Amino acid sequence: MADSSQIDIQTSDGFPCATPFLRELGIKFSAGGTHNSRTMMLSELDALLAAVPVGSSVADYSQAILRQNVLAKSTDSTRQKSLRHLRELYGLNEAIPIFGILRKLLTIDSASLPLLALLVAWSRDPLLRATAPPVMDASEGERVETAALAQALEIAAPHQYSELNRNKIARNAASSWTQSGHLAGRSKKVRQRVKSTVATVTLAFFLGDCAGFRGTAIFGNPWSRLLDLNPDQAKTMGFEAHRAGLLNLRAVGEVVELSFPLLSPFAGKAS
Repeated sequence: MADSSQIDIQTSDGFPCATPFLRELGIKFSAGGTHNSRTMMLSELDALLAAVPVGSSVADYSQAILRQNVLAKSTDSTRQKSLRHLRELYGLNEAIPIFGILRKLLTIDSASLPLLALLVAWSRDPLLRATAPPVMDASEGERVETAALAQALEIAAPHQYSELNRNKIARNAASSWTQSGHLAGRSKKVRQRVKSTVATVTLAFFLGDCAGFRGTAIFGNPWSRLLDLNPDQAKTMGFEAHRAGLLNLRAVGEVVELSFPLLSPFAGKAS
């Protein structure tokens, strides 16, 4: 099998092509991903963000894991690995816009962490993106087999992973989709709808806008779909976010005006 660093993962339906702007934003297009060995690590991320205040440096995040052991890992090796994987998934650098925005929105709605983390991890891990179709295409209450996630990975990266590795990645991804709320159950995973919030819709619209979705297309952008919103529902949630002061939205027919004054400092970092 090819080395994971050399494997080409085909983009998910609707996912944008790589540009310097999107890379600076914090979106990853390189091959491989954390789900080769770990999940989206939601509990670890939650513990870390609870221990490290907003405005902290890159070194603060590292020291919290390596020296303060806020993740309660038993060995130096597991601390190092956890730091590496969390960096891969989220950045752990507030100068990286996608992570800085995550932290900003969590100060407004901390309960949105599972979906905000999923939006960021999906943006940064091609392996997680590859497993999205069988989850997102499943009806509410439908069973989603780990084998379907493995098959989706094979479609995205044909003949690149051994059956053993595909199944391992699929299990890790299934756990992540459970952590985000898209799946429920332990051995038998069942699709359930997630409940979006104004914070998650704001991030979805921001990333979609940065990726070039204009006009009414913003309501059907891939990040909005991850929130289980059809375009009409996304539009309604967008107006809720507007009323909450998280974004500015005006939509009349096919004309949509969208801006993010609250997040403008982060957009400037990626310009």
